[in-house]
Amino acid sequence: MTTKVLVIVEDEADMRQLIKLLLTADPRLEVVGEATTAAEAVEQARTHDPGLIVLDHQIEGPVMGLEAAPALKEAAPDAKILLFSAFDLRREARLEPAIDAYLSKDQTQRLLPVALELLGLQPAA
Repeated sequence: MTTKVLVIVEDEADMRQLIKLLLTADPRLEVVGEATTAAEAVEQARTHDPGLIVLDHQIEGPVMGLEAAPALKEAAPDAKILLFSAFDLRREARLEPAIDAYLSKDQTQRLLPVALELLGLQPAA
């Protein structure tokens, strides 16, 4: 069984924990890195070469998630980046080439299916 490595970029500890719980419900997914700032996120991406980065927009520090996406893609070129935000950034996400998908935080039930799709995995039977 192939394990896909994930990095979560989210400044709220409770939301980070929820994302981790939702994604690791599938045993093929492993969260290996967590970050609260863009700088930490780039370091995690470079260190772990993740298959997927779940990226919040409203994070700590001067650089927001959407602006950090190109640097994350540069640090981990093969990673898919899912912008997971409470803000309606669907349009902005579409216009940013580094973002592979957008999901609103009010759709947490879709997080795992979208992550699996981005990683090219079938839903677990």
